[in-house]
Amino acid sequence: MTPRGEMPFLDHLEELRWRILWSLVAIVVGTVLGWVLLDKIDIIDILKRPIAPYLPGGRLVFTSPAEPFMLTLKVAFALGCVVASPVVIYQIWAFLSPALYERERRLIVPALAVGVVLFLAGAIACYQWLLPAALKVLLGFQRTDLTAMITIDRYFGMAVPFVVGCGLVAELPLVVTILASLGIVTPQFLGRQRRYAIVIAAFLAALLTPPDAVSMMLMLGPLLLLYELSIWCAWVASRRRARRIAAATMVVLVLGLGGASLHAQNPPPPPPRRDTAAVVKPPGTQADSGRRGIDTATARKSGLPTGPTRSFPQPDAVMDSLLKLQGFQITHYMSDTFVVVGDSQMIFLRREAYVEREGTRLQADSIRYHEASCRLNASGDPQLFDQGTVLIGEGM
Repeated sequence: MTPRGEMPFLDHLEELRWRILWSLVAIVVGTVLGWVLLDKIDIIDILKRPIAPYLPGGRLVFTSPAEPFMLTLKVAFALGCVVASPVVIYQIWAFLSPALYERERRLIVPALAVGVVLFLAGAIACYQWLLPAALKVLLGFQRTDLTAMITIDRYFGMAVPFVVGCGLVAELPLVVTILASLGIVTPQFLGRQRRYAIVIAAFLAALLTPPDAVSMMLMLGPLLLLYELSIWCAWVASRRRARRIAAATMVVLVLGLGGASLHAQNPPPPPPRRDTAAVVKPPGTQADSGRRGIDTATARKSGLPTGPTRSFPQPDAVMDSLLKLQGFQITHYMSDTFVVVGDSQMIFLRREAYVEREGTRLQADSIRYHEASCRLNASGDPQLFDQGTVLIGEGM
């Protein structure tokens, strides 16, 4: 271990080697158990049921003496992977969990259970509906003077990847929800990339289905529906994440950056000021085009804003109780991206930033505030509204 309590790189490789070895041992043991299970349950008969109505006597054929043995071995290996999956998942989790935060651990553990359910749902739906529909289309061109001679290797080589692929595709909403919960993707981003998603979905549909257009369309439809469902899941996850960030940010700002005690006196209200407006030009402009004070009526006639276009959502019960604490100067922050650097006491707000404190409101594309130097920078059409005074400029 390093002085910081971290494992050296070579120790990580050694641990990874043992995790892989234990996973391989579990798969081998699971394959043996799967071979034994084949004597108890006729899984091969279950897998060939979708194509049985189109076969003479409901039987598949083989053209090589090794085909029945190889088929049994492949099915036993697939069963072994299923039986060993809890051990493999545990080994992966034991290797990765030390590097995860507590919040990420709480997110992944239930996601594993949901992922298993989604995989089974996708595989069963493919076995019950998509695979029979694809076989019906493909074998619908069979003539009465032709006899189907479908080998077990060709059929299972087509059906098994189709079913497994549908199970994996069904994981898409879960993956997108996790990424949105971690802030990696947003519903807006997924919506903008819809055209590329359609192309990728068409490629996957062609890869996972038999080589015909009808089967591809049968697969493409559910893929696109899953993508739209993923956008909705990302929207729900993003809203929940935004509420958690807003609550945590308010607690940090009230308890961490406030710098006052619970028994501090409320600051006296400032004296009323006249309604005026001013336009701030960026540095380097002519002297006669600087700040000009006008009243709000004139500003309204001139088309200048007299109030912010953004507003804060209604606080929930926890936030409302924090806002009612006495002795604090509450500052409201809102933006698409919010970063708090605790060591240097800096706050970064990007994209539709909005700040309100003691009736003074500031909105801009981005706002940066440094607590130690009491310095505030606003850029991207900043607009400051302070008890009737309006300041508008390209940078503040």
